[in-house]
Amino acid sequence: MDIQNILFLWITYVVSIWLHEYAHARASDKLWDPTPKLQWRLTVNPMAHIDVFWFVLIFLIWFGRWKPVQVNPAYYKNPLRDELLVALAWPATNFILAVMWILVMFFYTDLMFLPFVPLWDAIQQDIVLSFWYMFSWINIALGLFNLIPLWPLDGFRFVQYFFPKFVKKLTSYNYQRIMYIVFLLVVLGPWSGLISMYISNVWTYIFYIIYWLLTQIFW
Repeated sequence: MDIQNILFLWITYVVSIWLHEYAHARASDKLWDPTPKLQWRLTVNPMAHIDVFWFVLIFLIWFGRWKPVQVNPAYYKNPLRDELLVALAWPATNFILAVMWILVMFFYTDLMFLPFVPLWDAIQQDIVLSFWYMFSWINIALGLFNLIPLWPLDGFRFVQYFFPKFVKKLTSYNYQRIMYIVFLLVVLGPWSGLISMYISNVWTYIFYIIYWLLTQIFW
């Protein structure tokens, strides 16, 4: 991978993961939980969300995170439902960012008189378009990955919401440790290829459906 694409990846990961934490804080605050605000996390200032160790790992191994937002479900009117809504704030943010940048791509290609050039050829020829394309597809991929119903991903909240008794039973066996092992086995083990296939196939459909819809609306 060349330096340009590595730089694009770093920028995308840093911005997307940072906004993910802010989205969690904002969603929890809207559901009457004052914890993020009291901990000065209800801000778009990246310095409030940074975890130096994990931030450095983003640049070293392209995997990391920002400081997780702490929430207190005791403030929620419906804890199971509201925890799910807070968890879904990240993939929702990813998909919103992707749609925004696909929209920018669409108008940029039209402005630069590229609408009749195949999209992939235009991306290869224009560095600005290339960055927006990478930003959009990485955000879609992050959103899809985070919806996988495994702890510690936010998609596990679906399991918690629809099967609360099962999760409660796991809790008595220190489920976080168990689920973390299962998560590593799935992501890094023989099933990792299935996850990659799921993300790549679904991402392709989502991206081109969004782009096609924009062409129907604006052309």
